[in-house]
Amino acid sequence: MPFYEAVAVAVESRFRFRPRPLGLRRPGGAGYRKAMPRRSARCRGLAAHGIAVALAAALVLSSCGAANARPAVIWTDSPELALYAELFNASQSSYRMAVEWKADLAEALKAPGPSPDLVVGRYLKASGSRDRFQALDYLFGELTVNQAAFYPALLAEGNSGGRQLLLPVSFDLPAIVYRQGGVANASGSFLLGLEDLRKESAAFNQSKSGAYTRMGFSPRWDPDFLVTTAWALGAAFREGRPLAWNEEGLDRAVASLRSWSAGTNGSATAEDDFQFKYLYTPPYKYVAEGRALFAYMKASDLFLAPQEKRAGLDYRWYAEAGLIPVSPNVVNAGIPRAARDKSAAETFLKWFYSEEGQKAMLEAARTTRSMEGSFGIAGGFSAVRTVTERVFPQYYATLVGHLPPAEGLSVPGALPADWPRLESSVVSGWLLDATSRPQAGRPGEELAARLAQYLKDSGR
Repeated sequence: MPFYEAVAVAVESRFRFRPRPLGLRRPGGAGYRKAMPRRSARCRGLAAHGIAVALAAALVLSSCGAANARPAVIWTDSPELALYAELFNASQSSYRMAVEWKADLAEALKAPGPSPDLVVGRYLKASGSRDRFQALDYLFGELTVNQAAFYPALLAEGNSGGRQLLLPVSFDLPAIVYRQGGVANASGSFLLGLEDLRKESAAFNQSKSGAYTRMGFSPRWDPDFLVTTAWALGAAFREGRPLAWNEEGLDRAVASLRSWSAGTNGSATAEDDFQFKYLYTPPYKYVAEGRALFAYMKASDLFLAPQEKRAGLDYRWYAEAGLIPVSPNVVNAGIPRAARDKSAAETFLKWFYSEEGQKAMLEAARTTRSMEGSFGIAGGFSAVRTVTERVFPQYYATLVGHLPPAEGLSVPGALPADWPRLESSVVSGWLLDATSRPQAGRPGEELAARLAQYLKDSGR
């Protein structure tokens, strides 16, 4: 087997796209959760293979530089960086970038040993990580990177103590999907909140023999959306020991979600029963079939659904008080203070944040077919506003008329590096239980107790 194929096969097994599985609870329990179908194996395989081949080529290219040249090293938890490094290496002859996959960047940064020259990934603003990065403000002064090119809210979250430690790379957004020509179209609004969905959802509901045969919507059908909604309603989850939140906001969020379910669908139990019976297909499918009126999907999932499956559907961004809650898995880039080849890292960033460079990334993703398994730039919208607004619609036609408002993004603050684990193991399950009960005690105390038990059980 040729060397590049051997590397591709080895890397492909590590770079597969595995959506986080949802837990399953039996009906009759406090809010069971039904696992939704995963992306097709064909799409995941094509995307993984395309990126794996790109990484193999990037590694080969990095070995072809000057005999004594050491490739600059990128640590990342975003497999798409393999493709981008290949493009950068081919675009110039002064530097070579080698990509190293790190499933847990926070732990990798703490470990002894050589430092990478550039880090690109998620949850880098956690306290154990952000202090390892140097300030990047000088890149703005030297016009290496255009400060005004970024979405302001995303750039601000990379600033700590008045120093720009991180530069945003990409972000994801929550969408509400529905059939074209529906009431959401008639409203003329490009944003939809829970109150916008309430009346239409209740009117859509239909029952037979005391059981629902169709239901408009429930925020409890998807654990990710349940957490997103609580966040948007004021819960303000953030880094603590290990997690903190706004007590009043959490109380308000739980009360609002509980009231929404009871007032719109009768009870959380009715929502859970309906989900168990009918919602075992992808959200876009059960909406197209008329089983539900609305569904939640992340943009990164919505735009990967086959175009023929989305025919006849439309969408709006989910927002509360005019602000769209950005998904917490924002991808950022930073240069470690201990980096050995900062010049290479800076040159890569200058190329990476250029509109020309990002056009090349999107075109290469389409050519290698990795676009079938990974949305946009590093799995999300580009943090460079002009790229999202001018270039993305050339590859994702349904973005026309739906571009996210630059001033309407609400970006989470610093989160613990293990937020995905805390969210799936503690927060989403507790929210599901708390919103299933007609009444509850003090939500903040309940969540703290659930978190303490989890930490004890996991030996932390």
